Amino acid sequence: MCERPKLTYFKGRGRGESIRWLFAAAGVEFDEDFLESRESYEKLIKDGDLLFQQVPLVEMDGMKLVQTKAIQRYIAGKHNLYGKDLKEQVLIDMYVEGADDLMLLIIPLGFLPPDRKST
Repeated sequence: MCERPKLTYFKGRGRGESIRWLFAAAGVEFDEDFLESRESYEKLIKDGDLLFQQVPLVEMDGMKLVQTKAIQRYIAGKHNLYGKDLKEQVLIDMYVEGADDLMLLIIPLGFLPPDRKST
């Protein structure tokens, strides 16, 4: 029996949410380890688990995967969700990249001071 994948991320949606969606779409049950302190994050770095000192981290198939898009492509490819050929894969990548560009515009809005937010 295969070990369940484990997602390590902060307790929130952020970059971990698309990975959760992909596991759900693939019908894969997974465990989550929420980073609730700076010390737990620093331990991952000290132990060499974070190649670029960033989360999310997914542990599966004997690997420690980092970088959101690389994780997404691996999960999608493993579970036949990444298109049947190169043309479908590039279309999927275009939508993913477009959604990321949109998020780069939206995310900062949540951090604006109240006097700069419009209703």
